[in-house]
Amino acid sequence: MNIRIEDEFQDVIMKASTGLSIGKQELAEKAGISVDEVAGLLDGEVKEDALRKVAEPLGLHPKALVDMAKKAWRPEPIELQGLELYNTPFPVPGYEEMTVNSYLVWDKASRIAVAFDTGASAKDLLTDIGLHNLTLKALFLTHTHRDHIADYDTVVDACMNLATYAPAGEPHAKAMPVAHADRFHIGPFTVEARLTHGHSPGGMSYVVNGLGRHLAIVGDSLFCLSQGGAKEQYARALENNRSQILSLPDDTVLCPGHGPITTVAIEKARNPFFPEFK
Repeated sequence: MNIRIEDEFQDVIMKASTGLSIGKQELAEKAGISVDEVAGLLDGEVKEDALRKVAEPLGLHPKALVDMAKKAWRPEPIELQGLELYNTPFPVPGYEEMTVNSYLVWDKASRIAVAFDTGASAKDLLTDIGLHNLTLKALFLTHTHRDHIADYDTVVDACMNLATYAPAGEPHAKAMPVAHADRFHIGPFTVEARLTHGHSPGGMSYVVNGLGRHLAIVGDSLFCLSQGGAKEQYARALENNRSQILSLPDDTVLCPGHGPITTVAIEKARNPFFPEFK
């Protein structure tokens, strides 16, 4: 599935400046450019020199930011047997093109499946469960923002004896609380919870073993070339992404809540938020 990259370069600048509490005037002074130039960048104007200058005070990697602005690269679609991605529209005022991801992991031999988030609609997920004669054993929520849990009740009502889990810091309905380092053994799968909060109070990522390749469902903690907004816990979000996600093996497939599937290696090489890996 060819899904567009969630954030533009101006979103990265805005998320970094907001997280660091640096306004346009201060950013202009720190970068040595005019306020108008800063405003132009935030409006989507691609000016390489200005981009390189604002990168340093924002802690961003200049080349990665410039490459993103020039749309010099995009990931090839990543497919993994037993992993299904569902990308559903969730328009909001001012961002009518917004979509959200949910995932299904399943085993061909045992027909056991595990779901992660529901997205705006779980219709296709439930269709695949019936089509492949699967038994959905568990539903894990990465966080409880509305776009990620919009069809929670539909999934619960459709699946008998379904165990549901939500981050302990974000209780939801009758879902059982999940804490950092909790491990779950579900058929051939092992699911390890890793606390990656910052974007949301209890945001959780899930490392999944059992598909023959390292896999992590990361919700809105990390996007391809970006990360979820974290106005109040920006430093915490960055550190969690470094220590809990980007510390995984380079070939780990990362499944974000928005945008295309990516890998640890790609994000270390190309994500502007993490210059230390370049």
